[in-house]
Amino acid sequence: MINVNDNQRILFIGDSITDVKFNRRCARGIGGKKVYCLQVAKELKRKHVGLKFFYKGIASNRTYHVYDRLTKDCINLKPDLIIMLIGVNDAWENYVPEQYPPLLRPMEPHIKEVYRRIKAELPSTKLITLLPFLIHTIEEKLPFQKVLDVFIDDLRQYATGNADEIIDLQKVFNEAEKSTDPYLLSRDSIHPTNLGHSVIAKAILEKIAY
Repeated sequence: MINVNDNQRILFIGDSITDVKFNRRCARGIGGKKVYCLQVAKELKRKHVGLKFFYKGIASNRTYHVYDRLTKDCINLKPDLIIMLIGVNDAWENYVPEQYPPLLRPMEPHIKEVYRRIKAELPSTKLITLLPFLIHTIEEKLPFQKVLDVFIDDLRQYATGNADEIIDLQKVFNEAEKSTDPYLLSRDSIHPTNLGHSVIAKAILEKIAY
């Protein structure tokens, strides 16, 4: 468990799933205006009004984008807790290479360097790594699961020993789908609805003592 106290700084960083502006802009289509990071912040603020939150999700980001902006969007903010969700776009780029130029910046060296810098430059900062996921709403996207599973396994290995907590969101959503129609969790299999975001928020809050 990670302890959260008043006056700490909490950073959410990642891709479109964490991008508050993107989810608000596309709310009519994907139904995910209540982004998980906003839900987590709302709950934590009920007991700790002095907490400061930073939302650094950017749509379409891959791991190398997070690496490129790590100084500005992470290190310089001096967070006490980082919650990071990245990797689905790296996997998707490999799944449909015909839609992208040749892959010149692979995931492995960049995610390793992200972890190295966080540990070296923010030694007292806690880190929760969220592993990417596919929600099984659209049948045509189901074959992507095999590709994504490889990336999930790799990301888990990189996070082990570097993150204080690792949350396997694929397992979390697989469990949620046993009792909930996948369409209620995500309309496009990738971006959660408000309900889908609440599933992520709940998984995060279970790792935090507040």
